[in-house]
Amino acid sequence: MLSSDEKTCRQCHGSNPVGSTYCWYCGARLRGLFLGSGGRVLALRLLLRGSKWLLAIAVLAGVAYGVYYSLDRVVWPAVSSRETQEANVSTTLPASSTTTTTLPRVDRQVGGGSRYATAIAVSKLAFPTGAAALVLVAGDDSVDALPVGPLAAAYGAPILLMPPEGLSSDLSAEISRLGPEEVFLVGISNPQIARGQLVEMLGSPAVTDLTGGDPYETAANVAMQVKTKLGEVSKVVIAPSDSFLEAIAVAPLASASGWPILLTPQQGELPSPTARALVDLGVASALVVGTAVPLTEVSDVERRVGTDSLDTVALIVQYALEQGVTFQHTAIASGDDFPDGLVTESLLAPTGGILLLTQAGRLPAQMQSLFDANRAAIRTLDFIALPSLAKAIAMPGSETTDTTTGENTTESTSSTDAAQ
Repeated sequence: MLSSDEKTCRQCHGSNPVGSTYCWYCGARLRGLFLGSGGRVLALRLLLRGSKWLLAIAVLAGVAYGVYYSLDRVVWPAVSSRETQEANVSTTLPASSTTTTTLPRVDRQVGGGSRYATAIAVSKLAFPTGAAALVLVAGDDSVDALPVGPLAAAYGAPILLMPPEGLSSDLSAEISRLGPEEVFLVGISNPQIARGQLVEMLGSPAVTDLTGGDPYETAANVAMQVKTKLGEVSKVVIAPSDSFLEAIAVAPLASASGWPILLTPQQGELPSPTARALVDLGVASALVVGTAVPLTEVSDVERRVGTDSLDTVALIVQYALEQGVTFQHTAIASGDDFPDGLVTESLLAPTGGILLLTQAGRLPAQMQSLFDANRAAIRTLDFIALPSLAKAIAMPGSETTDTTTGENTTESTSSTDAAQ
């Protein structure tokens, strides 16, 4: 048995003392690196085994890194790209032919047994939770009432009509429901009596009488009140005082835009209150509708004057469309008298709506043409005390609601047909 202190010759297998360089028997050179003492043999074996483990670990590490690299750089990017593409496709795919994205049109009937009841019905629809301000106008005086639309819009107020004999029970009930803190009187013949009734009803509201010595001064007073509320105005509207259709038709646009309405006769000279108001308002632009009265007080003048009042109304609607107004919210009111169209202004102004006017309960040719051309764009269609017309042009599948009773119906009472 070979001791730990001997070396074995690889040639003759002779045993040589430790430290020998050459075999004592055959003279061959001894190689102790591979064969020698037991300690070195053991160290060599451990080194070989360690090398194998290191190699195995290196191989496993390489494989793991390869798998990670493949997942991180190839597989996951491909999956993410596919998910992104699928998400993009899902948001850009056209709608199925079996579904529709067009909302149904809602037809609403708003009306009462008189012009005063219709005004109350409109107020309830437009201001279901009350209003901080109220515009109260004479229900029998169209001229003084014509400019109040922008005033009502500026203060977020409904327009109610006051009978000549004073506040009725229905009107008082509606004013109490609204609970305004500020009331503007326009064209009221007995403002002191009205003020007393309002104070008794509301406590201590701020009541302002804007009625002037004539309709032109009244319009000027209303215009200045609009400027007081808004701070400044960019444009004014000048409409005829002897034809209410133009002022009623332009009021929704003027109200939504913050443009006061001033009055002038269709022919002749510009009234002095109107001329002074133009200077006091400090505007350089005016929209003149339905009148050829010369205007030198402002530098930028646009006119819309048709062959008759209804033709002018059609031109006003076209102008409103050019200003960005749409037919999404459209109202149809009587053009035979002023009240129904007047009170509708507070309903249309917040939505930038369009007002079409009728004659004898029907849409005249100019209005019918505009309605037909824009019918598809209408989402809400309000019939103001026109039940027969509502029934005649109701769209199949549309929802028709009588907002006076809150029930779905096709009938209500027209204030223009009822006794006034």
